[in-house]
Amino acid sequence: MGFKVRGYDKNVEQEKTRDYSLFAIACEGTEREPEYFRPFSMIDRIKVDIIENRIGKRDSAPKKVLERVQRYIEEVGLSEKDNDTLWCVIDVDNWPRKQIEELAEYCNNFPNWNIIISNPCFEVWLLYHKLKDLKDIDCSKAQKVKEALHKQEKGGYFYLKYLPLLKDAIVNAKANDSHLKSYFPDSKETKVYLLAEALMEKIGEPRFNKFIGEILPTLNPTKSKK
Repeated sequence: MGFKVRGYDKNVEQEKTRDYSLFAIACEGTEREPEYFRPFSMIDRIKVDIIENRIGKRDSAPKKVLERVQRYIEEVGLSEKDNDTLWCVIDVDNWPRKQIEELAEYCNNFPNWNIIISNPCFEVWLLYHKLKDLKDIDCSKAQKVKEALHKQEKGGYFYLKYLPLLKDAIVNAKANDSHLKSYFPDSKETKVYLLAEALMEKIGEPRFNKFIGEILPTLNPTKSKK
């Protein structure tokens, strides 16, 4: 399935429609992933489109993520000309490997379509914001990783405390990636740093610093859900 020209949003300023970078992100998770990535849309010339917000979410299995992505491309569209990027952010968990491989094969259609996997779950990426490695973390099950994350920060995990540490997370996660050329990470590893690197490349250091110093503090803190 090829690209379809993206329809313009009437609520987007004309100047922004000409030069913003679109990151269309399909998330297996219902809370932490969208909560983490959505604030980047507050940065000038960056638009993060959470596919589940557009299409709806009923199931987190990789094959369901693929179905939502296909619907998004048909109904909303992506622009090859504008170098729109697609990111499927999923967990290993206990999903059949075949489903993950089918999603990876679909993403191979274009160089700017990507499958981003965490093993066993997205919380591995979050832990790397404050840890150089996960050697002392039990990652045998996703629930164990989530419990470790909850204990990492006094009062529990809250995304606004982690976003300023994005660059640290990139360094730490990449340093622990045993298979840089493979899309599938080993246990305690994650490929989310590739999406973070792509965001940083488009954002640039000055705008990221403004995002951290001026934009994030304006968000009203809410209690993060477990």
